[in-house]
Amino acid sequence: MANVTKFKFYFSFRSPFAAIAVYRIRRLAIFNDFEIALIPTWPEVIFGGHMDNPTDNLFKISYVFADAARQAEEAGLPADYLHALAKHFLIPTDVDFKKEKVGLKMPAENWPLTHHAFLYAQERGKGWEFADAVFAERFSFHGGKSQDVTDPEVLRGIAEQLDLNPTELVTAYEAGTYADKQAEFVRQSEIDGTFGVPFFVCGEGESKQVFWGNDRIANLHKALTKSAELPVIRSSDLVKVQAGR
Repeated sequence: MANVTKFKFYFSFRSPFAAIAVYRIRRLAIFNDFEIALIPTWPEVIFGGHMDNPTDNLFKISYVFADAARQAEEAGLPADYLHALAKHFLIPTDVDFKKEKVGLKMPAENWPLTHHAFLYAQERGKGWEFADAVFAERFSFHGGKSQDVTDPEVLRGIAEQLDLNPTELVTAYEAGTYADKQAEFVRQSEIDGTFGVPFFVCGEGESKQVFWGNDRIANLHKALTKSAELPVIRSSDLVKVQAGR
């Protein structure tokens, strides 16, 4: 058995790429000997600093959902919802892009509510399970209708499914239970140079390596194990949730 190695996994419930990464890593046996710090980062805190907001750039958001749909299919996940989203973000042909940057005007999104709910679940040993369930609702990975996972009632339903206290879970943000933890996560993410999610950090000092993106999971494993070759990850490898996840 390989030596147990820790690494950090920064994610946000806003990101389809983070959703696929959570799904894959939770089910990949090759990561079962590693201790993973699953760390939520949320746009309200970090966007405007060094973390890019893809909705500010129509070119990028147009690519994001088309690529997320491809990656979901490779992971064996239903991708119809992601394909439908991609069709909404068409690049206009009547804009002079030399004069303006085209993005999307998004409504206020209360991601702290959902991320603090995750911290509540994580504290009770159900962080991975909660994350998986939230992403499944948000991006229709269960094949049903997509849900607004910043809606307290949706979170209550997930809490009930996982045998968590719904009221305590949805009021964790308002109560400020994890405010100090949030501030520490922001500080950590800045030290680690996090600019997007999913973002993985392994090692320390001169041996520290970082990887950005769901499609860098194989590279992450190669770095952790000091292997000479990249592992091959197939959708058939993602059929069983690993122990402790």
